[in-house]
Amino acid sequence: MDLEMSLTKILHLLENENLVVEKSIEEKKINYLSFDSRDIKENTLFFCKGVNYKEEYLSIAISRGAVAYISEKKYISDLCDYIIVNDISRAMAVVASEFYNHAYEDIETIGITGTKGKTTVTFFLSNILDEYTKSRNALISTVSTYTKITDSESHLTTPEALELHRLFYEAKISNLKYLTMEVTSQAYKKDRVYSVHFKNGMFLNVSEDHISDAEHPNFEDYLECKLKLIDNTDLMVINRDMDYFNIVMARAKNVKVVTYGKDNKADYYITNVVKKDVGFSFNVANDKLNYCGEFEIKMQGRFNTENALAATTMAKVLGVDDESIRKGLLKTEVMGRMNVFEKSGITVIVDYAHNALSFSKLYESIKLDYPGRRVISVGGAPGGKAYKRRQDFGEIVGMSSDYIYLTAEDPQFEEVSKICADIAAYIPEKTKYEVIEDRTEAVEKAIKNALEGDVVVLLAKGEEDYQKVRGVFTYYESDLKIAKRMLGID
Repeated sequence: MDLEMSLTKILHLLENENLVVEKSIEEKKINYLSFDSRDIKENTLFFCKGVNYKEEYLSIAISRGAVAYISEKKYISDLCDYIIVNDISRAMAVVASEFYNHAYEDIETIGITGTKGKTTVTFFLSNILDEYTKSRNALISTVSTYTKITDSESHLTTPEALELHRLFYEAKISNLKYLTMEVTSQAYKKDRVYSVHFKNGMFLNVSEDHISDAEHPNFEDYLECKLKLIDNTDLMVINRDMDYFNIVMARAKNVKVVTYGKDNKADYYITNVVKKDVGFSFNVANDKLNYCGEFEIKMQGRFNTENALAATTMAKVLGVDDESIRKGLLKTEVMGRMNVFEKSGITVIVDYAHNALSFSKLYESIKLDYPGRRVISVGGAPGGKAYKRRQDFGEIVGMSSDYIYLTAEDPQFEEVSKICADIAAYIPEKTKYEVIEDRTEAVEKAIKNALEGDVVVLLAKGEEDYQKVRGVFTYYESDLKIAKRMLGID
């Protein structure tokens, strides 16, 4: 990539945003941006950022080619030019956007937010658009990232600003027409998408989640961060049936809005949902346009028809033909999202459900699609964040299960036993449970002890092959692989 920007121009950008506290710079050219001391090239501008940041990282970056740094604190200023700012995250966003020439402005962007369903809707829509353009388009999701230049697994749902704008730029120079991406509340809270204006946005749903000292102090802050997508979008597709719909619509008074839902109060609505041997068929109608299309998905879980409806609505808004929508929906399968395996009369469901809304939708679907079956659930809650998930798990999963194995789910700096005890306090007396701290052992036991007719539900980890333990990504086989191994499925 042939990119260049002067350090003095960067200073002026930051001064215009009232971010500069102190500076000591000379005229220099910048050809690369990084906040990772392992990723340094000639003439790099290095951002000192991160919860676990150490001053030695800056020394390493300078030794490898960094010519200046931006930080909220002055470090070894005698070795390097510097700009001290009052908000490093916003500074990253401002500089990255300019450095990569606001590349997002030249792509048909679709930003998707919601408490649940973002990843699945992103994949549904991305596959539809791939079919429509007869080529692969850009994708930024919890699971994977694609720009033609980058094709990799993801570690953050919405990347840090430096990476995000680089991905926009890669998509632009690769001549990709569409870019579909998940936009989290944390992306706005931490300014990862500061100044980014999307051409299209989707608001799927919202419920209380991500409330903790490390995320959002309260639901009002969480909702406000999600609403910021509306402020930075030309057109919004909004779920007519979501909680807080009126608040969302009030915020969207200055943008074009198209709604979707379960009845004809919405612009696009779903009818005739029929469970098939694999997946569901359904119709999507718009009475105002005298439109009705027939579609089908292979993904299990009745709630995925709602996700498919959301993607279909946006596709119709973008002018996509029904045949491309049909093909895109049919080919969509998201690893770790409602993957269902059956063997010897036992059903194992691997799903990423991890909060109140996703728990509720998942178990409603199980009740409808597997009536009268005994339900065994395996899962836990993360350490150090989203504390209400412990209550949600205990109450919703507890009420919907016959037996529960409480286990590790990214415990970080908390003891697994403590997290499980917190969850257990909310499990109804009617529901039996046991604590098995080792997740592999818990999943194996749940499947091994299952009887014919049982439904085993593996919650929250999906295809993830790690646990977050004391700040380290620790290898974990993944619920998906363990389920396949235990059932003897390739």
